[in-house]
Amino acid sequence: MTAKHALLACDVFKEELTEFGGETPPWHRIEYLEMGLHDQPNNLRTEVQAAIARLEADPNVEVILLAYGLCGNGLLGIRAERCPLILPRAHDCVSILLGGMEPHSALLKENPGTYFYSPGWVRGKRVPGPDREAHLRKVYDARYPDDEDMVDDLVEADAYGFAHHNCAAYVDLTENAEAESYCKDCAKHLGWQFKRLKGDSSMLLNLIKGNWPADRYLTIPPGHEVALEGQSNLISKLS
Repeated sequence: MTAKHALLACDVFKEELTEFGGETPPWHRIEYLEMGLHDQPNNLRTEVQAAIARLEADPNVEVILLAYGLCGNGLLGIRAERCPLILPRAHDCVSILLGGMEPHSALLKENPGTYFYSPGWVRGKRVPGPDREAHLRKVYDARYPDDEDMVDDLVEADAYGFAHHNCAAYVDLTENAEAESYCKDCAKHLGWQFKRLKGDSSMLLNLIKGNWPADRYLTIPPGHEVALEGQSNLISKLS
């Protein structure tokens, strides 16, 4: 890969990309966006589009790599004016960490109650577990200081959103023992099964090293945008 590639990444991949890049990263520059943006796809789209504009303003950047999946359709409509965009054909970060949509879908088919953890999500303490509950209670206590019942109801409502899950599946490409231990603690706290998954670095590594077969990566020419065909097939269309 030449030094003319910029990498725009969700910071859920910071551990993996730091390890893969080391002291001689295979990109000209890198920009991370906050992982919580995936909660609001419209905001994610806005922030990714703004970051692309910033990267295109650098005349040394010729291609922009996106370490993102479709992410709740948050990448739909993304486009660039000057640089081609390259992104994995993936549902989300879990698909990328597992090496593709197929193993991700197979695991969910085997157990639809699987919730996926990774070093990045553990770092952000956004995963189901004791810290999420404590954080939410602190936020709601400040918002409703005189209504303990309201706080209890809101915390319970959040927990209800994970009621159909029964397995904390930890996927890691960096052998992060601390994050794995935290995931085990979350599983114990929630009464879930813990499962250690073998990650597959190929999708992330090939992205940053310039190996982009069309069946695994989508190339968006300048002036085109990310679109969806069917339920999961990412395509490029003229905007």
